[in-house]
Amino acid sequence: MDGPAWLNLTGKIVLITGASAGIGESAALEFARQGCHLMLCGRDLQRLEDVREKCLKEGENITVQTSSGDITEADVQRKIVDDTLTAFERIDILVNNAGMNIVRDPITTGRDDYDQIMKTNLESVFFLTQLVIPHLIKSKGNIVNVSSIVGDKPIPKAVVYSMSKAALDSYTMSLAITLAPHGVRVNSVNPGSVVTMLYRRGEEAYTDDQYAQFEKAQSSPALHPLGRMVLTSEVADSIVFLASQRASFLTGQMIYVDGGRHCVAPQPQL
Repeated sequence: MDGPAWLNLTGKIVLITGASAGIGESAALEFARQGCHLMLCGRDLQRLEDVREKCLKEGENITVQTSSGDITEADVQRKIVDDTLTAFERIDILVNNAGMNIVRDPITTGRDDYDQIMKTNLESVFFLTQLVIPHLIKSKGNIVNVSSIVGDKPIPKAVVYSMSKAALDSYTMSLAITLAPHGVRVNSVNPGSVVTMLYRRGEEAYTDDQYAQFEKAQSSPALHPLGRMVLTSEVADSIVFLASQRASFLTGQMIYVDGGRHCVAPQPQL
């Protein structure tokens, strides 16, 4: 992406959830390159500190702070906002990136799994954003939600995840209408399958062989017309663009960063 002058983001205060890895980390690094001050949020403090150090190397004359905790907890949500205001006194951009998925058959999905996905992907977004909105109205800031193509193109064994992202897309549009009179824009990025460690963590993480098969299937032109999975840096570029004044007349939009996947016929069973 072009330098800070093109996007005019220098000095903006950006709060990013789920910033310790994947899309959140890539977004943090790109905002740092654009001269933004950052509040990085996530569960793993050590990983956040690692990302913080990378951001300080990428950006010039920027301040980067961290705030760790479980984003689904109300006290943590309040702490994130308080920490940001203490460090920077305002908030210009909120990136709701924290998210999770649990692969389960919908017939056997339990309440605990359902609640965990919905609290992370939807409830935490709603209530953290609720806390941040008054500050975005003051700064005439904006919100970028990280959704997924599955909100529009649901996939097998990710029914609850697909539900959560469909609801998030509806929230993005509803909130955009609500906040437009206040000069606050709300958009989302909706990636296709992303090259990320999300698939390699947790109790049901893919083995090396399983991941290789998954990546091969996802890279099929029948699924992604451009013939590969999405890079986190490509999603980050779209997030940063939407947060900039170059997107000043975009609100309520879902930007598909998916190599054309949303255009194709129903996908094969994987």
